[in-house]
Amino acid sequence: MFFFSIEFGIVFFVFFVLYWLLRTHLTIQNLLLLVFNYAILCYFGSFYFALVLAFYTLFIFAASYAIASSESKAVFLASVAFVVCNLSFFKYYSSFKDGFENLLRFFGLDFADIDVLLPLGLSFYSFASITYLRAVYEAKHTPSDYVLLANPKLESLPNLAAYLSFFPTIIAGPIMRSDFFFEQFKSLRFWSAKNAHPIIVLLLFGIVKKVLIATYIQEYTQPILTNPLNYNILELIIGICGYSVQIYCDFSGYVNLVCAFALMLGFVLPPNFNMPYMARNLKDFWSRWHISLSTFIRDFIYIPLGGSRKGFVLTQIFVLIAFGLSGIWHGNTINFMIWGLLHGIGLVVLNIMRVLSLSFGANYLGRYLASLVTFCFVTFAWIFFYYKDLDDSMLFLSAFSTNFSKPIELSQIGIVLFLLTLFSLYPLCANLERWCVFYLYKIPSLLKPLILGLILLVVFCFMPDGIPNFIYAGF
Repeated sequence: MFFFSIEFGIVFFVFFVLYWLLRTHLTIQNLLLLVFNYAILCYFGSFYFALVLAFYTLFIFAASYAIASSESKAVFLASVAFVVCNLSFFKYYSSFKDGFENLLRFFGLDFADIDVLLPLGLSFYSFASITYLRAVYEAKHTPSDYVLLANPKLESLPNLAAYLSFFPTIIAGPIMRSDFFFEQFKSLRFWSAKNAHPIIVLLLFGIVKKVLIATYIQEYTQPILTNPLNYNILELIIGICGYSVQIYCDFSGYVNLVCAFALMLGFVLPPNFNMPYMARNLKDFWSRWHISLSTFIRDFIYIPLGGSRKGFVLTQIFVLIAFGLSGIWHGNTINFMIWGLLHGIGLVVLNIMRVLSLSFGANYLGRYLASLVTFCFVTFAWIFFYYKDLDDSMLFLSAFSTNFSKPIELSQIGIVLFLLTLFSLYPLCANLERWCVFYLYKIPSLLKPLILGLILLVVFCFMPDGIPNFIYAGF
C-alpha cells in the first residue's frame, strides 16, 4: 500500500511544507491541494484513473448547474441515475463482458477483447457526488433571497474537483458529505501544535492495526480459510473469528491513517468506527461499523423508500432492500448479496423481537451475551463476504460437519479461551485513543521523541515482510 512507501512519505512531506507556507493564501492553498490529489492519483494509481475522475467531475459540475437552473426533480434524478449507472458499469462490467462483446459482434463491431479497469476510488467519489447533487437540489427548494443560478451550494469547478479527488478519502472513505467538506475547505486553516498529539496517536494506531495485528492475523487465518477441509472445528472457528478481527483492524487502521493525514492538512473527517464489536445488536453494530456508509444507505436509500413511515411490514421490506443493495455494492457475486441480506434479515428479526419485548436483559451478563451473540452473527456473515464464490463458502460451512472427528489440541482450546478473555476485556478499550492522546500530552517534551522512536522501532522490528493492500481499497 503506497501510504507505507518511502516515496509517498517524501512527496507528502514536501507538499505538507508548501501547503502550510501558503496558509494565508486560501485560494492558492486549495489549488495546491487539488494538484496534489491528482498527482497522487496519477503516480500511485494511473493516468487512466485520473482521467476518468476528471471527466466524471466535469459531468457532476454540469449536472449541478442543470439542477440549480431547472429546479427539476427529473433532472436531479436523471443525474443521480447516471452516477449509479456509471458506478454499476465499471463495478459489474466483468459480469456482462461476454454478453456486451457478443452484442457488438452482432452489429458487426468485432473488437478485440475489451477489458475495463475499475477506477481507483470510484465508489467513494460517486457517493460523495450524490451528496453534492442532493445538497444543490434541496437548496434550490429552500426559501431564500438568492436569484437564479445563485444557489449557495453550487461550487466552482476547482472546488468540486478538489472535493471529489480529496486524497485521504478517495480510496476507501470515509464518505465525507459535501457540506461537511466545503465548510472546512472554505475556511482558513491554521496549524496548531495541539493537533500533533492526536495525529501521532492516529498514525501509531493505524500502523499497529494494519502492519502488525491485521497482517499477522491474515498470515495465521489465510491457510485455514483457503483449505478448510484440512482443519478441525476449533481451527475453523478461530479462522473466521480471526478474519472478523482482521477486517476491523485493517479498515479502521486505514481510517486512522487517513484521519491523521487530513488533520495534518487542517481537515477533520467524519467518524467511521466506534467499537463495533461491542454492539449489543445489529442496529447498534451498524451505528458503529462503517458509519459513513451506513448513514449514507439510511439517508439515500432507506428513508427515500419510505423508512418507518409506511407501517411495520413495509419497513422490514425497505430494510431488506437497503441491505441487499449494500451487499451488491460490495461485489457482483451472489455471496455479497447473501451477506447484505443476512444483515437485513437479522435486523428484521431484531425488530420483531422488539415488538414482542424480547431481549437479553440489562445486567452485565445480559449485555455480554448480547454482544457475544451479535459478534457471532456478524462473524458468520463474514463467511459470505470473505469467499467470493458460493461454492467456496458452502465448502467452509460443510467442513464443520466433515471435520467433526478431527482431533482438537489443547493449545487450540487455550487460543479459544484467550480470545474469549480478550472479548471480555474489549470494552475497556472504548476510550483508548483518547487516553493515549491525554497521556502523550503529559509526557515531557524531551522524552516524547525517545518513546515514539522506541514504539516505531518495535513495530518495524516485528513487522512481517510485505504488507497486503487494505481490504476496502478493492471496493
